[in-house]
Amino acid sequence: MKVWRHVVASEPSYSNLFIYRKCLDDCIFSFYLFSKTQLIEMKQKPKIIVVGSGIIGASIALSCVNLGADVVVLEQNKLGGAASSNSFGWINASFAESPAYFDLRNAAVIAFRNLKTELNLNDSVSWQGTLWWEDSGQELKKQFNNLLDRGYAAKLLNKNEIKNLEPNLKDVPEAAIFTPLEGAAEADQVALTMLRKLTDEGGKVISGCTVEGLQFKKNRVSGVKTNIGKMSCDMVVLATGAAAQNGLLGCEWNLPMQNKKGLIVQTSPVPDLINHILMTNDVHFKQNVDGTLTAGEIFSGDFDENTFALDLASDVLSRISKKIDFTTNLIPTNIKIGTRPVPIDGFPVVGNIEGHKGVFVAVMHSGVTLAPLIGQLLASEMLKSLKSPLLETFRPSRFVN
Repeated sequence: MKVWRHVVASEPSYSNLFIYRKCLDDCIFSFYLFSKTQLIEMKQKPKIIVVGSGIIGASIALSCVNLGADVVVLEQNKLGGAASSNSFGWINASFAESPAYFDLRNAAVIAFRNLKTELNLNDSVSWQGTLWWEDSGQELKKQFNNLLDRGYAAKLLNKNEIKNLEPNLKDVPEAAIFTPLEGAAEADQVALTMLRKLTDEGGKVISGCTVEGLQFKKNRVSGVKTNIGKMSCDMVVLATGAAAQNGLLGCEWNLPMQNKKGLIVQTSPVPDLINHILMTNDVHFKQNVDGTLTAGEIFSGDFDENTFALDLASDVLSRISKKIDFTTNLIPTNIKIGTRPVPIDGFPVVGNIEGHKGVFVAVMHSGVTLAPLIGQLLASEMLKSLKSPLLETFRPSRFVN
């Protein structure tokens, strides 16, 4: 601009005209370069394939779309994920076996609560708080003091205080820990809400698609092979739960897991009975937004699902009936047994697979609690190269290299 003003303020001369022409040419060339760069950037919009449509995969995919990526979610089975549809859905940071895991889960609870600014989850998420008495006596006090030391919102209640919070309890413990900021989610419904939002923002979701292997160019992923053809990409995220244990053809690994069977029982709607998530000494249960009850239990070892599912469900509901004054019978309407993905040390596995550029994995227990935060952190790592200290302890390199 200074040259322009200088030229028009001077008497016309060949030198000034030359300067003017040179300035104009430079401006045109700069605009051309800028436009070309913008077009190149538009053409190079990162292509990301997320394998798995459960709450972890859906959250990662949506977060990547929010950061401007071109995202496709591939699911071979029902949308919403296998583990997510078989989850009790407790959102909490109460039981974190290490300070690093507590910090991650505590941040995750906050991230989940903040989702309400982006998604309408009123029908699938509630924040009623938890009453916990899996232990008693000194063990209960030890757990309570541990939560206080970590700055977690918790209160130790006596029998009368518990009865005031849950008047329909007939088997009232002497003491319980109350954690008011915790909640519960129907994980598969949250995942489906995320997937709908993703498609609204331009992402794609393909069900009935089995990923058979990965393709590479110079140790960097370039695409995936599926039962419906090959798809090119710049990055791949494996959010396939227990199925991620061995990787995929072209990117094999051995991720040590201790997967566990989990039982979920849902009843028909009943009158308002409980106000909180109840984690008792012999059964975990909650009341959903629609009035149904959901109870969950985790088992070690193998058992015949077809033979024992109904017996197990009946036993769980019998335990609930001993704790609550019911005016109606509990009628099971849905009994589900699934596999909970649990890495061998109990902690999440999140990040890039070393030696395979562009390939990321996200496998964990407590995926419901962690999903929104993991989605945000991993998307930022993939698309902005921002590695969060919260994930430092949970990298795949501790198992896979």
